[in-house]
Amino acid sequence: MNPNYRQSLQQAHQMLRAGRGADCAQLCQQLLQQMPGEANALQLLALGQQQSGDVVGADRTFQAAIAASPQQPQALLAYAAFLRQQARFDEAEKQLQKALASAPDSPDVWQALARLHYQQENWPEAMRCITRATELAPQAPPFWELAAAIAQKQNDVAQALALCQKGIAHNPKAPRLHYSLAQLLRQECDFEEAAAAYQKALNLGFDQPDLYRNRAEALLDAGDIDAALACANTGVERFPGHPLLQRTAAQLSFSSGAKRDHLEKLRAAVKREPRNPALWQTLVQLMKRLGEESDVEKTLRDAKRLGCPETANLQVLAALDMAQRGQETAALDRLEQISSANPDDSYVQHYYAMQLLRCKEAERAEELCAQWLLKAPFDQTLLAYRGTALQLMGDPREDWLLDYQRMVVPVEVPAPPEYATREAYFEELTRVLEDLHHSNAQPIEQSVRGGTQTNGFLFRLKEPLLRGLETQLQLAIASALQTMPTDEDQPFWSRNTRPKLASDLRMAGAWSVRLRDQGYHANHIHPEGWISSALYISLPDEVQEGDGTEGHIQFGRPMMELGLDLAPRRVVKPVVGTLVLFPSYMWHGTLPFHSDQSRITVAFDLLPGA
Repeated sequence: MNPNYRQSLQQAHQMLRAGRGADCAQLCQQLLQQMPGEANALQLLALGQQQSGDVVGADRTFQAAIAASPQQPQALLAYAAFLRQQARFDEAEKQLQKALASAPDSPDVWQALARLHYQQENWPEAMRCITRATELAPQAPPFWELAAAIAQKQNDVAQALALCQKGIAHNPKAPRLHYSLAQLLRQECDFEEAAAAYQKALNLGFDQPDLYRNRAEALLDAGDIDAALACANTGVERFPGHPLLQRTAAQLSFSSGAKRDHLEKLRAAVKREPRNPALWQTLVQLMKRLGEESDVEKTLRDAKRLGCPETANLQVLAALDMAQRGQETAALDRLEQISSANPDDSYVQHYYAMQLLRCKEAERAEELCAQWLLKAPFDQTLLAYRGTALQLMGDPREDWLLDYQRMVVPVEVPAPPEYATREAYFEELTRVLEDLHHSNAQPIEQSVRGGTQTNGFLFRLKEPLLRGLETQLQLAIASALQTMPTDEDQPFWSRNTRPKLASDLRMAGAWSVRLRDQGYHANHIHPEGWISSALYISLPDEVQEGDGTEGHIQFGRPMMELGLDLAPRRVVKPVVGTLVLFPSYMWHGTLPFHSDQSRITVAFDLLPGA
């Protein structure tokens, strides 16, 4: 092969790595005119065609490349990867078996087989193949990463950890392996060790936004909110244009309880990257959460002036700001225009429906929700809006959608047999949960006002009492579901599969809330759930013994943002040890109370069993 030809092949490789598949294919076709049938050029041509979307041409060229070098496994591997991407799994396996026959000790072939079986969720076979790859090439970190991922898919976190640690023993300076180890340690709730592993990955060069965000979360779970905030702040200084990392830093700043501008770094970031619409959207959303509505109009004008693209989401935020400033009809007209231009955007349709309700256009709101629910029948936000529209219309279908007597279900949660009394059990739970509230203020983007909320999925923690509580809850819920109706035409009852085993229940999230004096939950719904809940762990004497409704949970009163003065449909007095279940799309909130004692709850969302 002459030097010019080799140089041209290198150039084609560079084009491919740069995502210029069409240019790569064109150059390779020119090379093949000089050297027809040359295997390397054929393989690069196939890859270029694949990258540029010419699936038929790529398939044909891959086969030609294999015919030109039938004993070379690389062409077979490339073709197999192409077939796997096309979900042509049987054909891909045939090519890999050919490669294995010609190179039985090739770790790359064994890894490719593992990836194929991984994609097909054949975990035992995937593990067998990747194990062979690690035996043949223990110095290859990606093989250990894949092995750990397969073990994790098999719900064997202990094996996944062991594989990561074994890979690190062979490759102590592999940053991604340390990151994978950190992720697994965090999953196992070894938060301090996870934070150290994230730091090791960073020291070795794994400098990515997700590392800072995940390490900050690990530090928060370890109880060190100041270190968590410092980590997130370092991350946004390194990656100022990353919206999710900016959101994490702002949330931690607010939750720390310190008096500062919690959006300072985000304001600086939009000036550095003024054409980043996701940054502007994050800034405006957080400004609204922090009570800075008066500055939103100017902020959105700045975004436009500095050349930020006017995405549908930013247009929605501008329309909502018009409504906030009293221009309700103009805001509705603008949202109607945005809705017409973005008919398949659920974010847009949600806010259009909301503004229709703000303007008391109940019939139009109901019609919009009903149309969208044909496409997404379990959209909890639209179900909530539809219920409010039906209420405004005086439509009897409200009772069908929201049966406040039958759908709000109090369930008594028993204490485990080792406790002499339920009081002793819930007193011990109170002590455990108190220690898990590491923040000093309410989370920015939750319904909590005047209190704190735990971080992450509560029942992942190793605390035996919480594991036991999860079991008690599952038993109580499974029993309650057996008594609930089923109705295939009703969006709440239709999802009741009446699971026979408590372990069949799926929790989409679980957390604890601690409210202080004058604390409450703003009225809200849970968009990702089916059934939502509140379990009362500890209640102030004033709530338990008072004659009024302080600290009670109310249902059916819409969120404040709708501007509708509707009375609650039902108010339930909390009782320690009682779990209240209700549809996730049912408006609910709590009433403020006055006490020196805390109101502590555990809440979670359920999804139907598989």
